[in-house]
Amino acid sequence: MSNSVALKFKTKASKKTAFFSKPLFKQSVKSNLMLWLIMTLGSAAIFVIINLVVGTKQIFTNIDMSQVQAYVADEGLQWLQILGLLERMGFNLSRIQTMSQIDLNSIMNDLVYKIAGVLLPMIYVMIVCNKLLASQVSDGSMAYVLSTPTARKKVVRTQYMFMIGSLIAMYLVITVCAYISGAIAYYVTKPEVIKPSTPTFATFSIRTVLYCLGSFIAMFGLTGICFGASALFNKANKSIAVGGGACVLAFLCCILGLFGNKVFVSVGVGVEAMNIFNYMTIYTLVDTEGMSNFAKFVTNVDGGVNTIDWIWKLGILVGIGGVLSFLGGFYFTKKDLPL
Repeated sequence: MSNSVALKFKTKASKKTAFFSKPLFKQSVKSNLMLWLIMTLGSAAIFVIINLVVGTKQIFTNIDMSQVQAYVADEGLQWLQILGLLERMGFNLSRIQTMSQIDLNSIMNDLVYKIAGVLLPMIYVMIVCNKLLASQVSDGSMAYVLSTPTARKKVVRTQYMFMIGSLIAMYLVITVCAYISGAIAYYVTKPEVIKPSTPTFATFSIRTVLYCLGSFIAMFGLTGICFGASALFNKANKSIAVGGGACVLAFLCCILGLFGNKVFVSVGVGVEAMNIFNYMTIYTLVDTEGMSNFAKFVTNVDGGVNTIDWIWKLGILVGIGGVLSFLGGFYFTKKDLPL
């Protein structure tokens, strides 16, 4: 009876270890540690610099129409004359009304959390996903891995676990650095409300976490594309061309799409037709404006809207990352390898 119990226990233990290869995981950590450190610390430094240098300055000032009206009344000016002057300058009434209602800080959030803050993590995803499968098949090192008692499924699971685990660790560091530096900047600009119980500071806290979460999930979606391409191709150059090309295209479309943003269009430096590029990039699914409105609503700050659109958008990104990674990994276990 004792022998049968020991056999069952050994069988269960072997099944657990069969899911994951510790030696392969350790090898992936060693070979990518330096790249991870550079990209993580570089991204964290970008957030810290932006928060401490830019965040302590008043960059944007929204138009307060009540103050404008008070000034017109005090000076005895005529609205028709003022409107005529503004129209000569290219500012009609509808544009002024739009500018008075928009949140100009939203454009800064897009610049930070969709462009500046995601560039290095995106490069990390492109390089590492290619190295984990396609590059090893291309240079022949995968033949050595599979010559050991390591099944293809275990290889795919281990490499994917490393990729997602390293990405989670990266964004934990980035989030902590972004939050601390943002809190310092908040203290410099508004020292009287730097308390967790203060609604505006609570809004900042929730908003920062949501922004970083959105940025991470965008990288998760790109991981699905790059990891799937790495599993699909036996040549590293083809893998990086497809996966990396998709990442670069999404990044460029995000930049071009900013010039179709209603903020840029309203101030006369954008073109509404450029908004088409926002439908060609997955970064559009990171709805920073929706996250900001949700944070304001939760903390009862004026202007908050109870919207959940940003949640299902992030859900689409999770679906893209999960499905493409699964399909790529499944194909890798079935395809012929040049071993």
